[in-house]
Amino acid sequence: MTERHEAVRYFVEQDMMAIEIRPWPGKPGEHGEGYDAGPDLVIHVYPGDGAAWLWEIENASQHPEHIAAAQRDLDDDEARATGRRFSPRGNIP
Repeated sequence: MTERHEAVRYFVEQDMMAIEIRPWPGKPGEHGEGYDAGPDLVIHVYPGDGAAWLWEIENASQHPEHIAAAQRDLDDDEARATGRRFSPRGNIP
């Protein structure tokens, strides 16, 4: 089992949740990319490896399905170990 990094932040006034799947893998000052992956959902990936590092859920109280999917991604140690990457249609090899 790999070491698991979890960082979940909820911003009440904005009803926004940020779920960090893993620590930022880049260097300070580097920028990631974000993809619209569903209603009120942006998945942020590190361009160096194409893997997700942060799920940003707007109107989080209205999207328990996004929260559940992010939790599955957090729990998916095998996906991280095998290097699968996130795509808007799901994890791909």
